[in-house]
Amino acid sequence: MKRQRIKEIRTLIVRLALIAGIAIASYLVYRLFFKAESKEEIILDETPLKVEQIRAILELNTLKFQDEAVVDSVEYYQSQDEFYSGTLDKLLDIDQLKNGLNPSGVKRRLTLIVRGELLYGVDLKRKDFQFIPKGDTLEILIPEPELLSISLNPKGTEVYLENGKWNDYERTHLQKKARNKMIVSGNRLKLPERAKAPLEKAIRGLVRTDKIVVISFSK
Repeated sequence: MKRQRIKEIRTLIVRLALIAGIAIASYLVYRLFFKAESKEEIILDETPLKVEQIRAILELNTLKFQDEAVVDSVEYYQSQDEFYSGTLDKLLDIDQLKNGLNPSGVKRRLTLIVRGELLYGVDLKRKDFQFIPKGDTLEILIPEPELLSISLNPKGTEVYLENGKWNDYERTHLQKKARNKMIVSGNRLKLPERAKAPLEKAIRGLVRTDKIVVISFSK
């Protein structure tokens, strides 16, 4: 009788162990496919590829802005003698003859119209995006859009006015001045802020979840 009782206890222990094993295995499978520790898989329909698609969207969806800036540099004669000497030099220079025939107090003047393209978007090399689940809400934290690049078009640069001789480094300095003016113009038009809408729309079109999606931008 005692042996029978021991056998029943052993059988019960084995059954309990088996049930516990099945429960643990089921839990692990559930965690793997439905509640994975990887937030990327939890959020994005358990598909890691979606994460790369979002990264591509953030990198490729940018706001392009065509702009042009007028920049000017001018120097004046400091004395009457310098005026006469400078005017004579221009009259003797075929390239400056028209300026010598129309003398003024301007010793040198260069006015350029510089055209370029500004690109605004998210720089994932500096800071990556994050997924933050909070109950029934999913927050996607994205770096603030910023100016990624400015491309000045050399062929689009127009010499509006040139009086006197100018070196290449002086022209380069004026182009840098034009670049800075474009940055100021982009900030005035709030282009980094305007770049958020297309990014948010693209991400919402990709993310599939039952949670309430909240997209935030962080600096």
